[in-house]
Amino acid sequence: MVKAKIPVFRTNLKIMINTVSCAPEEAKELVKKLRRLKISFMLWGATGVGKSETVRQLAAEVNAELRDIRLCQKQPTDIGGLPALDHETRQTVFYPPAFLATRADGKAVVLFFDEISLAPDDTKGAVLGILEERRQGNVEIPDNWIIVAAGNRPEDLANARGLGAAANRRLLHIVIEPQLEATLEHFIKIKVAPEVLAFLKVFPQHLSGEESARTQKHELYPRPASWEKVSNVLGELRGADKRTKHTAVAGIIGDSVAAEFMLLAEEVKNMKSVDELLEIQRGSPSKIGRFLPDTVNGLYALSFAVASRVSEETAVELLELVNRFDEQRDERFAALPMRDLQTMAGSLLLEKIWKAGWKVEQSEAFWRYNEKREAAAGGSQNTAEAVNAATVATAAAV
Repeated sequence: MVKAKIPVFRTNLKIMINTVSCAPEEAKELVKKLRRLKISFMLWGATGVGKSETVRQLAAEVNAELRDIRLCQKQPTDIGGLPALDHETRQTVFYPPAFLATRADGKAVVLFFDEISLAPDDTKGAVLGILEERRQGNVEIPDNWIIVAAGNRPEDLANARGLGAAANRRLLHIVIEPQLEATLEHFIKIKVAPEVLAFLKVFPQHLSGEESARTQKHELYPRPASWEKVSNVLGELRGADKRTKHTAVAGIIGDSVAAEFMLLAEEVKNMKSVDELLEIQRGSPSKIGRFLPDTVNGLYALSFAVASRVSEETAVELLELVNRFDEQRDERFAALPMRDLQTMAGSLLLEKIWKAGWKVEQSEAFWRYNEKREAAAGGSQNTAEAVNAATVATAAAV
């Protein structure tokens, strides 16, 4: 009698990290608030969304030393320690790794296990004891240390693997997803190029391009970290020709998005700089309209440039420059929502001013802007709707 073979069904089902997502800033603040519970944190997210930068900022803000261990480059003995012979007891002992050494001054440490999802299984197994129990062999992790791991999810196009059920139950999982406004705020702080900020405002779908990359099977696609790199490349290539810039940018974010970006970058490259506009305003304020950009792209770029370049000395002057947006009567500006763009530019500028603690409330420029903002808020057309309509028109034209 021949026994029938029982078919074996295999599945490619991927286990998902089923939690809510948050912005990098929210993830950092959550870890800070829960650090005293002595639990370990697992940050998930696609490559370039800001996981490593979040941990660096965390260490700086809690005045802790950052010890960054890239697990994809480590062997199990790099984590568990090397075996050695204790000649007195005639027993094998393990010399612990240097990253577990306590500080003589008792200063806190952020122990950061990066790229854990790409680590070999035996290396991953060695580190899970630290994550779960806050100890490695006889070495106990001090109470004021923060333990954070980070990695890619299986769906993040990174050949990543999960941690396993046992580890998942013992960690607090945080999924980081880039969010436009939070990213723009951070980019303004670190002085990312205005054309990058304007492009992301006009085309927010290009902040992070994993979804389209999956569909089109592209290796290169935009992500928050790559836009910072694009900004740095543009800074080095300011005097270069368009093709050179395009080649460099495409090598970071892919050819199709780079083509769209270069159209906007070329549009705004001949704009007057913030410093040049201030000089014109000081000498001939009535002529400033001749030198203002007359497209949504250009005005976005100018708005972000103003917020990035402001100093305590120029704060009032730049606020006055923003005040002039809706005072232009040239037909070049007739189809543009100048008052709404003015509100956005002023909000970005004042947020930067107030965070820095600069006093502008007694200036005439501030009160003029405040009156304009209140008038815009009371108008019949919603600010966001007006700007979005112009953005859609610009995108269609591109």
